[in-house]
Amino acid sequence: MFDRLSQWEKENNAICFIVVTTEELRDALSYYPLFDSHDDECQWNIFDVSEKLVYDALEYVYDSINFDYGISYEQINDECYAYLVEKLSVIEEVIDRGLPRGNLWNSETKQFETVKEFLAKQGERSAS
Repeated sequence: MFDRLSQWEKENNAICFIVVTTEELRDALSYYPLFDSHDDECQWNIFDVSEKLVYDALEYVYDSINFDYGISYEQINDECYAYLVEKLSVIEEVIDRGLPRGNLWNSETKQFETVKEFLAKQGERSAS
C-alpha cells in the first residue's frame, strides 16, 4: 500500500499527511473507555466490531469533517469513537428491545428456542 501511495504522490506532486486504516483505528480505540477491556466502563471489544462498521466510521468522518480548520489523527479517532458508540448503542437497544423476544429453530434439538436462550448458550460455549 505504501509503495503505491508513494508512487501516487510522485506522479501527482502531492504528499499525504494522514493515512488511517481500520486496523490502526481499532488499535487506537482499544484505549478509549468504552472499548478498553481494563476500564470499568468497557462495553464492547473493538476487535469484535465488524470490519464494515469500523470502515463506515472512517468513511463518515471523512465525509463530514471540515478540512478548512485542519484535522489531526486524534480528531479522527475521537469522531470515529463517537460514531461507533452511537451505532453500537442503537444496535444494542434493538437487541434488548425486540430480538430476544424472537425464536430461532435449533437444528440440533429440533425445537424453537428464544434468542435469549440461544445467546446464553453461545456465551457458555465461548466461556468453556
